[in-house]
Amino acid sequence: MKKAIILLAILALLMTLVTGCSKEEEAAEFGWGTLDEGNIYTNEFFEFSIELNPDMTFLSPQEILNANPPYDENGEEMEPIDITEIEDLSAQSVVQFVYGNLYSEEEPGRFNSYINIFSESMQSIGQTMNKENYVKNYIDFSEYLYKDSMIDVYVHPFEKVWISDREFAKGVLEIDYEEYKVIQEMYAITKNNYVLVIMCNYTNDIEKEIFDEMITSIEID
Repeated sequence: MKKAIILLAILALLMTLVTGCSKEEEAAEFGWGTLDEGNIYTNEFFEFSIELNPDMTFLSPQEILNANPPYDENGEEMEPIDITEIEDLSAQSVVQFVYGNLYSEEEPGRFNSYINIFSESMQSIGQTMNKENYVKNYIDFSEYLYKDSMIDVYVHPFEKVWISDREFAKGVLEIDYEEYKVIQEMYAITKNNYVLVIMCNYTNDIEKEIFDEMITSIEID
């Protein structure tokens, strides 16, 4: 009888531990993420955070959509989507989380360097890719578009870099315009059927340091 009681107590304890683990490991919902007062952007779904430069000018998700309105089949500009009307954000093909410009005001002839963080659903691509193939495909297609537009572009060797104990795929393009040269760095990881992308675009070494600091601040589980 004593043995039976002990066994029941052990089983009860195990059930409590299993239930506790299930609650702790419950997956976060796919969402916009948050940007706190300290300029730290956090996305719980991707278990990702980054400390953004406080001197940059950032757009809200709605402002990002407003700046990139959709077009109909005839090429006519349509009204931007109201983000409050999106019932299932996870079903969107591309979701723009963060967009920030280095300079608050546009100056003629000067490229306004920026950081862009977004996700893309593999379902919208039509196939499941690992992070390496996603970056390589993006870089190859971008190179094609630039060259087709008679713009000189140089593709740096593909890299795998470790940030916060997580391996990212990294691609770099060097785009040579007449007025300036733009370096585009792309970092990507995948989770489930989504790819998370961090894109940095800058024109000189001073700007590069600003973006490098943000990249090295990344924390991800």
